[in-house]
Amino acid sequence: MAYTRGNLAVKEQTQTKRTSPGYREKTMVVTRRTSLPTKEKLLYLLTVIVCVMVASLIIWQNANIYGLNKEYQQAERAIKSAKAEINKLVVLKQQLEVGIRNEAKKLGYQEPIDQPVINVERTPIASGTVNSDVKGNAKK
Repeated sequence: MAYTRGNLAVKEQTQTKRTSPGYREKTMVVTRRTSLPTKEKLLYLLTVIVCVMVASLIIWQNANIYGLNKEYQQAERAIKSAKAEINKLVVLKQQLEVGIRNEAKKLGYQEPIDQPVINVERTPIASGTVNSDVKGNAKK
């Protein structure tokens, strides 16, 4: 007895010849598919159209949200740059307020010593009522 793939309990097989017939009859089963009814075709078409419309609506809404988000970010950037500019101008204003007395002293101005301070209110000038020449004299 032969040793076959590690198993000694396998019987030895003898080779047998198969005889084939002279011809073999082949049969084919032909099935014809019938076409879908018109109502079913319309139902499928309507389903596809509804799905496309829902997908379009969702995409349109997302595009609007994206546009609004982009506008918001641009506004935030503009606000941030405006705040930075305001901070620079506030610092410049403070520097000018502090240094104005020193500049006035350099130019030869003196602070009033026992004289009352005169406050002049600003009023809008109406154009066309009184014309003034270069020297400040009024013409009528």
